Amino acid sequence: MKDLYSIGEVSEIMGISVQTMRYYSTIKLLSPKYINPSSGYRYYSVDQFHFIDRIKYLQKIGFSLCEIKSILSKNDIDELIRMLDDKKKEVQSESSRLEDITDSIEWYRNYFAYSELPRANKILTTHLKKRYLVATKVIDGEPKEDFHIRLNRIKNASHLKNLNYMRQFSYILDYDAFLQSRLKPYYLGMFIKDNPDIQSDLILEIPEGEYFCFTARILSNDWNPYECKLFFDKFETTPTLILANEYEDNLYEYSRCVYEVQILIPSK
Repeated sequence: MKDLYSIGEVSEIMGISVQTMRYYSTIKLLSPKYINPSSGYRYYSVDQFHFIDRIKYLQKIGFSLCEIKSILSKNDIDELIRMLDDKKKEVQSESSRLEDITDSIEWYRNYFAYSELPRANKILTTHLKKRYLVATKVIDGEPKEDFHIRLNRIKNASHLKNLNYMRQFSYILDYDAFLQSRLKPYYLGMFIKDNPDIQSDLILEIPEGEYFCFTARILSNDWNPYECKLFFDKFETTPTLILANEYEDNLYEYSRCVYEVQILIPSK
């Protein structure tokens, strides 16, 4: 076995580029065992291979070269264990963040593809869990621009801006007006993904229950609530909650977009 190996040999044996080895030397992370004074050639000893391995696996699990330099120079196992515990928490937090982003991507994909989904053209009853809507009251007769602007202000208020919003406008509507093909909104809101950890009059709890659901282009003039009226005629009490959730199929024009109407079915 040789005592010293050239930088090219180390590169081939350890699977690391010559440029990286030179950089390690520049930042004083791993210096050559010997440098030929006349040629400037760099040589490394076998025991330094272990340091290269450590650098590689520590870098692979997320440590920076600066952190690795500190770990190797201190040679303190207790400190390394503490740093590994901290790195694990950091990675777990990042994993949760990426999982949340993945879920959001899937939600938005289904949102924009809603009109193509089998459910989009069906009338059905379904059980929906409790949800939370950040909402503003709609003043009767006010321009829609006013309550849309007000909702944006609410969403960006200091105590609400960090909630995880799902960008879908939702109306809470007057049931009697709806049966006459008229829209009389009580609230305009936007659902949040998770249960809120704050209390606010601006966060409405949408109850769990059985909902009668169907789709309609309720901003246009060519829809009919007949099926809805037919379904609820058999109940003695009027529904207390009717939601209309927007599904965009155009990024510029929304008057023809589909809404899923969800009506809480009264207990018999």
